[in-house]
Amino acid sequence: MEGLIWVSAGEASGDRHGAALVAALRELRPELRFAGLGGPAMRQSGMEILYDPTSLSTVGFLESLRATAPLRRVLQRLSVLLETSQPDLAVLIDFPGFNLRLAEMLHQRGVPVVYYLPPTAWLWGEGRAQQVSRNCVQVLCGLPVEVPVYEKAGAAVRLVGHPVLDYTANAPSREEARRQLNVAGDEPCFALLPGSRAQELDELLSPLVKAASLLQRELPSACFLLPAAPTLDSKRIQEQADRLSPGTVRVLPGPEWTYPILRAADAAAVASGTATLEAASLGTPMVVVYRTSLSTYLIGRKLLHLHHVGMPNLLAGEEIVPELLQNRVTAENVAQHLLGLYRDAAVRQEMQSALARVVGQLGTPGVAVRAARAVLEILEQKTARIERRQRKE
Repeated sequence: MEGLIWVSAGEASGDRHGAALVAALRELRPELRFAGLGGPAMRQSGMEILYDPTSLSTVGFLESLRATAPLRRVLQRLSVLLETSQPDLAVLIDFPGFNLRLAEMLHQRGVPVVYYLPPTAWLWGEGRAQQVSRNCVQVLCGLPVEVPVYEKAGAAVRLVGHPVLDYTANAPSREEARRQLNVAGDEPCFALLPGSRAQELDELLSPLVKAASLLQRELPSACFLLPAAPTLDSKRIQEQADRLSPGTVRVLPGPEWTYPILRAADAAAVASGTATLEAASLGTPMVVVYRTSLSTYLIGRKLLHLHHVGMPNLLAGEEIVPELLQNRVTAENVAQHLLGLYRDAAVRQEMQSALARVVGQLGTPGVAVRAARAVLEILEQKTARIERRQRKE
């Protein structure tokens, strides 16, 4: 029986998670149709894109205001669409500023909602977990730490694991990665990951490229590789990098280069976010960098009471990788940390052991398939209820 599933994701990472989920659902139920919000990866998976919000993705409380009006209009359009074309089920992926409102709207119209990789209620507090619980029939968590928070809020929870494990499972070896990238086996190599949002690039590209320039003075044969997120223009990034330090950093387009670069690198400078879990999964020593507006930083620290921002540190409960935040994100600081990681084998090994313990919390590969099966269970339960009601009538 053919069915329609709405999927909603709003950032580069969510777009990738959504594409993997749609692919797994298609494998299990080829007759299903998909529509909703997403980016190029979800479009390529065969989903009908009703709106692409990935270009609006921002970080920060005040910064997100510019996206409020267009996303409100999208919600209004979806509300009208629901009057004539209601999905059988909806899957929401992260993107809480929008998806929490969408979940409420869908719930009010009787559409079962599954939240895959829900808001980080273990950081933000129980309020978000309660909001999710009120409007969702199933919560599919990626991290064990999320489960008790959502269970306490009354949600039906299933731990499926973090999709990063699926993506990195087939990453090349260090030797193969260096061969693909034309990096000599003994050549110093560093990965620069300034983030997937234009806002992050504006804040982080300059100090990372300048750090590479400083490192090159110490290590003349070193190479510096930057994988451009699919949401960004790789040619423009290369031009910006060359203006800052001509010929120092090589920018490679597309997400397919992220894992070879991380695997080939002796150390990496990584913007706080999903990429830190990717680096951790590949065992790449790193320094976490992040810089946003002062207002966002101060509000976030006050609301969250966090001692760390990098996911590996949050999951470890201690600083296992160094963090450079705000005015500490300087070329000199980044270069010093990367050089230290390159030269000190003992520090690298200690960090890699700690990262391996964190990765152990993420589960096992097969995440998208487990999530797809959980989604289909909900869909089948709805179908069974409809059939029982029809038989009674």
